[in-house]
Amino acid sequence: MKASTLCEPATAAEAETAAALTELEAHVLAQIAVHQPISAYDVMKALARSPVSSLSGSTGAIYPIVKRLRERKLVESAPVKDSPRRAEVLSCTPAGRAAAARWVGSVSEADLLPHDPLRSKILFFGLLTKQEQMRFLLEASRALEGKLDEIETYARAHEGLNLELASAGAIAGTKARRRWLQDVLLEISQS
Repeated sequence: MKASTLCEPATAAEAETAAALTELEAHVLAQIAVHQPISAYDVMKALARSPVSSLSGSTGAIYPIVKRLRERKLVESAPVKDSPRRAEVLSCTPAGRAAAARWVGSVSEADLLPHDPLRSKILFFGLLTKQEQMRFLLEASRALEGKLDEIETYARAHEGLNLELASAGAIAGTKARRRWLQDVLLEISQS
């Protein structure tokens, strides 16, 4: 399936830049576009505390991405005045904002059936005994229950329509995964 987009690129170079963004790079770029000026540290904190996103907010992931976005002229930085640590804040260039908008407005194959480690592991359940399979499914189901509580608590503590919509998607997806695991558990217990 070819990606469709609501925000067509003005040039072939812009199309190539947007297509070359990884999911995490695009997410970081959009975070900067929406909250600019923002520090890389604040981008990292926002990713790390969000139970709605499964993307890595680690230092080892974010700072190299910011560097690449700068090199590609999608982001620019400005020093924070009187900062003893030489802190900088980030803003999107017009090309960066356009690339972020193209990412938000596009649908790709990866959006339709995203990677799911639980689904991947179940493909290889033949490596486990029936008892090990059932233990895994019970453990994963309990962990999803905890994740659901975390998402619901986070959603209640934070405001904003877009966050509410994203949280509702995360809640619905988590509930669906939990129901699916329960179906798999029932199927395996009856086999």
